[in-house]
Amino acid sequence: MKSLVGYAKLSLVATSLLLMVPVVASATQSMGRDMPIFESFDLNKNGTLTESEMKEARALRAKEREEAGKMLRNKKNHYEFSDIDSNKDGVVDKEEFKTHQQKRIR
Repeated sequence: MKSLVGYAKLSLVATSLLLMVPVVASATQSMGRDMPIFESFDLNKNGTLTESEMKEARALRAKEREEAGKMLRNKKNHYEFSDIDSNKDGVVDKEEFKTHQQKRIR
């Protein structure tokens, strides 16, 4: 009987951990509502985004979503680069990107 109870507890813990995997994985890929993370836009991995890099990343994301059969919500209503580049230095850093994404979530 003791081994049966121990097995049941172990099964419960294992199941709980497996249920958490998709949640953790999705949190690392986006910031909510399927919003992309900075790293998915930083194509050259230099820590900043140029306007052309952002356009290219948006096009790649749209293509991936379309090929996966996902809806392309707000494709024409995306924010302009100048809206995200809050300090107007011609590049968007991770903090500017994060701030912009957080404003969109609200």
